[in-house]
Amino acid sequence: CELFALCEQMITKDGGVVKDFIELDLKEFDDDGVGESNSDELIEKEVFDACYFDNDESRVTQELVTKCNNVCRSRLCCFDSYILESSCRATVGEDECELFALCEQMITKDGGVVKTFIELDLQEFDDDASNGNSASGPGSTVQYPSGNTGTTVGNEVDNFTLSLENACAESTLKTLSGLQTCHSKCQTHLCCFTTDSKLADQNCSGRIPAGCSAYEPCKKLVVPPAGTELVASPTALSTREE
Repeated sequence: CELFALCEQMITKDGGVVKDFIELDLKEFDDDGVGESNSDELIEKEVFDACYFDNDESRVTQELVTKCNNVCRSRLCCFDSYILESSCRATVGEDECELFALCEQMITKDGGVVKTFIELDLQEFDDDASNGNSASGPGSTVQYPSGNTGTTVGNEVDNFTLSLENACAESTLKTLSGLQTCHSKCQTHLCCFTTDSKLADQNCSGRIPAGCSAYEPCKKLVVPPAGTELVASPTALSTREE
C-alpha cells in the first residue's frame, strides 16, 4: 500500500473518487482559508475557457469539444436533460451547478453526451425555427450512435460523412426527390463551396474548414458532376401528358 501512497490524493473528502482536474485543483489548492469565492471563480473561469465559443461557428472544433467534456464530465448530472446519471443538483447544490451552466450544451437531445464537433455544430447552429429542413431538424435522418460509448470520434465523423455521401450520390442527384434530400442535409454548409466571384465574401470554407471538410459530399450540389442531369419520374411524365 505504501507504494501507492500518492493515490490517496484521488479520494474526495466524502470518500468518492476525484474525476477531473478541477476537483483535484480545488481539493489540493483551495482549502487554505482563502475563501469559497476564489474556488467559485476558478471553476467558472475553467468552464468558460473550455466551453465558450461566443456563438461563433468557426470556434466549434474537436479540441473545444474535448476540453469542454473534460471540464464538465463530473457535473453533467446537474442537468435534468442528462439521463446517463441520476441528478446530483440536490447533492452539489444549486450554486455550484450554476457555475457549470455552459456545460449543458454538451448534452445531446436524447440525453447523452456530445462527442464530436459536428454534433455540437448541428445542435447549436442547425436547429433554428427558420430552418425546418436543416441537418438536425425534422427533415433530417442523420443520427449519431451517441449511446454507444465505445464508438470513437473518428467513427462518428466517418459515419456522418457516409450518410451524406449516400444522400448525395450521383445516382440520387438525378431525381428531384434525391436533390431535395441532399439539399436538406447540406443547405447550412453550402457556403463552403461557393464559386461565384460575386459571392466570394459569403464563402465560409476559411472560417470553418473542419466543418466544410465533413460536408464535402455536398459540393456536388454546387458543382454537379457530369451525367447527373435530372431524370423525370414516371409520375411527372404522366402528369405532363395529361
